[in-house]
Amino acid sequence: FFEEENARSAAVPVPMPDMVLPPSFDSDNPSHRYRYLETASQWLVRPVLETHGWDHDSGYDGFNMEKAFMLFNRYPASLSGQITKDKKEGSLQMEGAASFKHGEGKETLCGVDVQTVGKDLAYTLRSETRFNNFRRNKTTGGLAVTFLGNTVSTGMKLEDRLLVGKRLKLVLNGGAITGRGDAAYGGSFEATLRDKDFPIGCTLTTLGLSIMNWHGDLAIGGNLLSQFMIGKIMVIGRGNLNNRGSGQISIRISSSEQLQIALIGFVPIMQALIGNRLLSFSQSV
Repeated sequence: FFEEENARSAAVPVPMPDMVLPPSFDSDNPSHRYRYLETASQWLVRPVLETHGWDHDSGYDGFNMEKAFMLFNRYPASLSGQITKDKKEGSLQMEGAASFKHGEGKETLCGVDVQTVGKDLAYTLRSETRFNNFRRNKTTGGLAVTFLGNTVSTGMKLEDRLLVGKRLKLVLNGGAITGRGDAAYGGSFEATLRDKDFPIGCTLTTLGLSIMNWHGDLAIGGNLLSQFMIGKIMVIGRGNLNNRGSGQISIRISSSEQLQIALIGFVPIMQALIGNRLLSFSQSV
């Protein structure tokens, strides 16, 4: 008897809290227009708020929906989508995915995406398979096909992750995409050396290399990231460089206890201000 009463009470729709409307000069607060119920259905439907709306506008111009379920009572799957429509145009975004396990350490993810591109709809079919060659080696391969109007684009990728000991991680991936007779190829390599007590010890060094070829134009880039502690000060350094001679170097210092470090940021500002004043003074003379 009690189980039946609990099941009936759980099936009763529950009103959700009123949505927060954006600030407006209007005295009216029409939040009652967007009230909705949380039902026992597996579908989760919610309104979508547009934060950059106009005045005299509630800001809600669409809704999204989600559902997670078991396919054939065996494979986990999900459906999600979002529809928005204003006075000028509308957009649609939908995604469906399912996961299939076939053996120890082997898994395949399949999905379909639908989204609005201009006035057309783009359909993408994708599939990805992951499997463990060894205990510390994981390989991933994926294929994707996109249909947009009369254009068909295909792509593929291959990625391999290898753990060497407890500190070194190697990631190698490559891929290609074709469409309208053109093809682009790319790949990257990344090596990460962590502290033996990571994440308690936050020392980390990452070295990366990327390469891309499109229409015979070869682009090669490298990047370096290093972070370490000096006492209670966190130092993070980043740098990147490409084959065209352009790059960037940045250093960030952070501390939660030594406020004197914040004064270091005023040094380049003062140098720039003094340099500009001296330059303007010399030009006036």
